[in-house]
Amino acid sequence: MPEIKDQIKEGSAKVALTISGMTCDHCAVTIEKIVKRNKGVKSADINFKNGTGEIEFDPAAISKDEIIQSINRSKSYRAKQNDMDVNGNGSSHHFDLIIVGGGSGAFSAAITAENLGLTTLMVNAGLPFGGTCVNVGCVPSKTLIRAAETAYHATHSNFASIKPKGVDIDFAQVIKDKKQLVKTLQQKKYMDVVSDFQYLQMVEGRAEFVDDKTIMVNGKNKYTAIKFIIATSATTNIPDIEGLKDVGYLTHASLFDLEEQPGSITIMGAGYIGCELAMAYNRLSTKVRIIEFTDRVLRTQTPDISEELEKNMRDEGIGILPNFRTVKCEKSGNNTLIHCKCPDGSFTQLVEPGKVVVATGTKANTQKLGLDKIGLHLTASGHIQVNELMGTNLQNIYAVGDVANTPAYVYTAAYEGKIAVENAFTGSENKTDYAALPWVVYTDPQIAGVGLDEAQAAALNIPFEVSKLTLDNVPRSLAADDTRGFIKLIRNAEKDTLIGARVVAPEGGELIELLSMAIQHKTTIKELAENLYPYLTLGEGIKLAAITFGKAVDKLSCCAS
Repeated sequence: MPEIKDQIKEGSAKVALTISGMTCDHCAVTIEKIVKRNKGVKSADINFKNGTGEIEFDPAAISKDEIIQSINRSKSYRAKQNDMDVNGNGSSHHFDLIIVGGGSGAFSAAITAENLGLTTLMVNAGLPFGGTCVNVGCVPSKTLIRAAETAYHATHSNFASIKPKGVDIDFAQVIKDKKQLVKTLQQKKYMDVVSDFQYLQMVEGRAEFVDDKTIMVNGKNKYTAIKFIIATSATTNIPDIEGLKDVGYLTHASLFDLEEQPGSITIMGAGYIGCELAMAYNRLSTKVRIIEFTDRVLRTQTPDISEELEKNMRDEGIGILPNFRTVKCEKSGNNTLIHCKCPDGSFTQLVEPGKVVVATGTKANTQKLGLDKIGLHLTASGHIQVNELMGTNLQNIYAVGDVANTPAYVYTAAYEGKIAVENAFTGSENKTDYAALPWVVYTDPQIAGVGLDEAQAAALNIPFEVSKLTLDNVPRSLAADDTRGFIKLIRNAEKDTLIGARVVAPEGGELIELLSMAIQHKTTIKELAENLYPYLTLGEGIKLAAITFGKAVDKLSCCAS
């Protein structure tokens, strides 16, 4: 896309604009008035017929970006830099916005930028366009989880009167079907969406900042922009363990592409990725063992959640070794020897004849971006430090998604991409708000949450009370003969408002959006308890959990309130 260069002379600069939304000469007059209100603007010549404008300004007092923003803050008009500068010069390497990355946050930013008429370049390296979610994250993992669930239910029944006859698993076809789904969604939900965009260019290559206004792609081509958004996501954090790099370990990304089913796997890490992988592959008839260096699975959650999930995982035959720390790995023939420090301080050797899978958390993809050259601030964990506006310490650079110090979900990345573009170019100050952010871990039972748990409420000195209802008190669960899990509500004891919730239940994630809305709208526990819920739904458990703050539910009839 062509560059707009300022003609600078003794404290004066000119910028050429393309302006949309004008319907008459009076519009041109209105825009001239808007522009001239800015301190530092010397003259404004707006042409309604051509849809253009030429602004002369003092660059020491105002930037061309601020001039454009003043127009874009109006309800009717949108301005962008012209295809040619005031001297008729052009360049295909300057853009309004450059997005580094090609995942959900990047595409959300590109869609928003297109709607604002911003010339945009998206530079992507590593995973194909579409990023983590569609290629190696949400889409492949959840389709494998559902396939595994189907296999499990073909061999297990909650009812003694129903005897399943087994299942025939074509593992290679499961993976091939997964690959086809990924390919289809990558095309339909990403590439096709932007295929007719007028202002977007997409480049495959690795970007590195030369300065805070310039990137170099593949060490050859330079591109400049007014604003930048970094959306480079995150990858598996590989621990520094002796011999690990030599044993041919897998991550979730490479495991998902393995068409030959491993007879067994040892997973390092019992966070949400490790637990989801363990349940899926175990149900697909791979023998699974987890090594976890802390005392429990899902250590970010309260112990009761970890205990409930761990019990169900062990019941399905998954081996779990808490407080085991891997210190060395080595090959012995076709086996991998895993040397571990045990909870009592002694050492043991585990033999893995199948595959070793590393699921020990993630790290932000900030390496080789040249961020040290431009002084961009990172957190202690290596994420890009952003504020509520998604801005960094550099005024023209924003960061969104997993690379930033914000919750790492595909839906938050998309939310942040939109906010970043709007804040960068329209003068708005939209802030991210994660007080009512819902999340789900897709194990079975699912773990879902929103807001604060009791430990977090205590740390904030909020007066709180907890209601915890086990599912053997919920008619839907009793009818299904599946009472695994519980619903836990946390309320502000002084205001009676819901401030947090945790659900451990089969398909428990389906409840969490309701509880998110309840927190967002400051719903009281009294209101939750008095609302009408269809009988024999899992959602009725919310009502019963709310009632439990004041009554014993085992003293109530089925539909009592």
